[in-house]
Amino acid sequence: MTITQPASFDLRTEPWLPVVDLNGHQELVSLARLLTSAHRLRRIAGETSSMTAALHRLVLALIHRVYGPPSEAAWAELWKAPRLPFAPLATYLRDKKSSFDLFDDRHPFMQCPGLSTLTPATAAKLVPYRSVGRNVTLFDKTLATDQILLTPAEAARWLVTAQAFDPGGTKTPYQKDKYSERAPCGSLGIAVVEGNTLKETLLLNSMIYRPDHEQPAPNTADDGPAWEQMLPPDPAPGKRATRGWTDLLTWPARRILLSQKRTDDGLMVDGVILTPGTRLDAVAADEEMMAAFRKPTDQKGKTKRGAPMLPVRLHPVRGVWRHSVELLMTNLWEEGKTRQRPRTLEQISELAEHGHIPAHAVYTLRVFDQQLDDNATVVETWLEEVVPAPVALLRARDETLGALLGCAIAYADNIGAALRHMQRSYRKEKRGNRENKREKPTWSLDVEYWPRLARPFAEFLTDIAQAHDADETKTTAVEAWQNQVATIALRATDHWAEGSPAEGHDLVVVGKHYGQFLGRLDKLTRIFHTEIAAYITTKGAA
Repeated sequence: MTITQPASFDLRTEPWLPVVDLNGHQELVSLARLLTSAHRLRRIAGETSSMTAALHRLVLALIHRVYGPPSEAAWAELWKAPRLPFAPLATYLRDKKSSFDLFDDRHPFMQCPGLSTLTPATAAKLVPYRSVGRNVTLFDKTLATDQILLTPAEAARWLVTAQAFDPGGTKTPYQKDKYSERAPCGSLGIAVVEGNTLKETLLLNSMIYRPDHEQPAPNTADDGPAWEQMLPPDPAPGKRATRGWTDLLTWPARRILLSQKRTDDGLMVDGVILTPGTRLDAVAADEEMMAAFRKPTDQKGKTKRGAPMLPVRLHPVRGVWRHSVELLMTNLWEEGKTRQRPRTLEQISELAEHGHIPAHAVYTLRVFDQQLDDNATVVETWLEEVVPAPVALLRARDETLGALLGCAIAYADNIGAALRHMQRSYRKEKRGNRENKREKPTWSLDVEYWPRLARPFAEFLTDIAQAHDADETKTTAVEAWQNQVATIALRATDHWAEGSPAEGHDLVVVGKHYGQFLGRLDKLTRIFHTEIAAYITTKGAA
């Protein structure tokens, strides 16, 4: 008689988390090894930006439940230690043994065993780039009849990602409810502050955590991640407020249950049941700590009164650096504030003020996002961008510094608008000629202009922070930025002119609009220098 061992995949000890070490080598590690070796690892690096963000949030929830830290002093001790302490981690993981088994009968990790009466669909439903039913993607050639098998490690990663980023729309119905809202991170740009090692990264993003004292606010003594729930989640979807920060980090946005079978290659996930989960009753700007928010503005750039704060999102072409003021700078005036940086950065500023973090450090702020189709049900692309996060800027309490950065960004925005105006005016005049009415536009100045500004702005941001910290003039940094923006715009314009039809009347039209752009560029540059003059003096005089 053959006795079949029960299926098991222990996330505490099995390798499943994708990381990059300090030498640039990629590997999979377990939860236990990730934390015990965090000082020897560079970063978590998932298959998509959404996966990377979701795995960070999962690990941060674990960090909070194991280490807290309950105070600034406790945080500083962890920061100064060469590695994360092993003893509290070992105790926690031992006590929560069954909670981290992907196939546990009673409490499978981040799943709902109450769905076992439903028939599993293809495992491809967990993977956004797979074509399933009406979810048609551009590059995947999977047929509906193909059997998709995922290793337990792959399934675990996509399971965590789905709970954080799964798009809204109809799902497999359970008790007649088949509509699901977007998962909590699906409408946000998730920001992660990166240090020199994964240990530094995890601590830089760890809030002071003491739920019995409502830290970080809003928090409650009942807070806890999904795997600490005493009972399996109710399969019936509902709506509730969060219990606290780790509850939000591991929010059960979907009711999911994996099915598995043994193959010649070992234990594999061959199906999934995915239904609507718990709807979140919360205002994101009040509870989300890893995202930036801003007040919307009208066409004249004025803040809309009474409008809710919107999350800062990534754009496929225009860089996240355009939101550096919202991402990095504090809003000193709480009443009627127009922006809110990630609260993790707010804490870093406070830790630096109290001497726990080097005052001259420059960290990296990495922002993760995804773009959905027009129906907001299919992931079209994943987005990931970085911007420097100088501690000197995070600590700045001078509103003029935010105004300076705003002027610098507005200068680039205005020139970008002038480029688009040139292109539209040229096309409009060309369409007035009968022989050109059917010609389709083939040149995008946005692609030629915006992506090339990311590196110069990173240099500008770092130079401004150094000048501010040293109480020096910011003139050199501002002039370097202005020259870079103008140079990139002129190169884009030259390429546009060279790529346009250069004969007869067309050549005259190109020259006309090219000249008009040069006039706008000159005017915008003069306006920029006038506006910026008040902000480029020393810190004390500004």
